Amino acid sequence: MGPDTTRPGPRERRKQRTHEDLLRSALELFLDRGYGGTTVGDIAERAAVSERTFFRYFAGKEELVLHPLREARQVLLAEVARRPAEEKPLRALYEGGLAALRLVSGRMPGLYRLTLRVVSTDPEAHATCLRFGAEEQRKLADVVARRERARPGDLRPVLLAAAFTAAITEASLSWGKGGDTSIASLSATVESHLRVLPQAVTWGRSRSPED
Repeated sequence: MGPDTTRPGPRERRKQRTHEDLLRSALELFLDRGYGGTTVGDIAERAAVSERTFFRYFAGKEELVLHPLREARQVLLAEVARRPAEEKPLRALYEGGLAALRLVSGRMPGLYRLTLRVVSTDPEAHATCLRFGAEEQRKLADVVARRERARPGDLRPVLLAAAFTAAITEASLSWGKGGDTSIASLSATVESHLRVLPQAVTWGRSRSPED
């Protein structure tokens, strides 16, 4: 049996439009007024829906900041788990990270970049992202540990996941502040950051015995 290519019906398309309208409205308001200065009522009004409708789609403001990031994480975890067994863990993370960012930024054009702009400029939204990042890092370390059959207490999956998460977060935020909104630009920015990661671990200036 081939893949299901059935197009969504009118009802599903309307739901998807409402979902995206709420996301876009919230992110634009967060940029204009700040995360703390925006209420659910403001978002619903901007999207031309009731607050009751808002809560059918999202539990609260935090979900609006985290939604694109959660989508990316789900793809990343799945991609890393399915990478070839002979592949080194950093390469698996590298390829999985690129796949996740390409898919999410392509699926939600403009919304992923808006999210990154909010997270990089609003302290409250940034704090929310950091809490999510800690959760993401733990789950990623678990996937790497299972993939590499690491023993309990092995710090390598934990430290690798931490370094990778830091690199891809910095790359995403850097892209979010730039002028090129293309997926190709995002991929290039992520690639450049991840390429430097192994060098950063052993990096240091030359030192003389007197230093």
